[in-house]
Amino acid sequence: MANFGQKMVAKFANDNANFLFITAAVGWFLASAAQTFGILTNKKIDKDDKKFLIPQEIFDGAVNIGLYALITTPLINGTEKLINNDVITFKNIKKDSIEFDRLRGGAKVLASLVGAVVSCNVLTPLVRNKLGSIAQRKELKQKVQMQQPSYDPYYQPFFQKNTLRTPLKMNDYITFTKQRGLKI
Repeated sequence: MANFGQKMVAKFANDNANFLFITAAVGWFLASAAQTFGILTNKKIDKDDKKFLIPQEIFDGAVNIGLYALITTPLINGTEKLINNDVITFKNIKKDSIEFDRLRGGAKVLASLVGAVVSCNVLTPLVRNKLGSIAQRKELKQKVQMQQPSYDPYYQPFFQKNTLRTPLKMNDYITFTKQRGLKI
């Protein structure tokens, strides 16, 4: 186990961009888990709100980490390819020198930071808000459908002339019961 830890430290010491990438993803996972646990254990939040808030927080964390990985990984890899293929060059610095490795590492760190800012501060709120509005509309639609009483035409009269919400007369009820073979 100690060798594994030493290898990871050595690897991250030489590749700061991947270290930043991994620690940011782990940090967002832990933050989302803590937020979910906080909602779960908070006694001031009722069960109906928890049914909505817990999945929302889990989904928010997944979207945040997923978009971060989708944006940042290609940026880091693309930056490294551009530097290695001499598309981006550094004046008076040899390709096999320590300075070149440091500049390449710095460019990858910069790409990782740009990916983090774009994905987490721009794209995640857009995606989260869009998906949240869809889920909210769906939830409201279900609540409205649950609140509307079911209509059974055999037991509940429906009068065509009552579309204007005019008061019903006793004759309307008598006609309804005669049509159904009911007695008043």
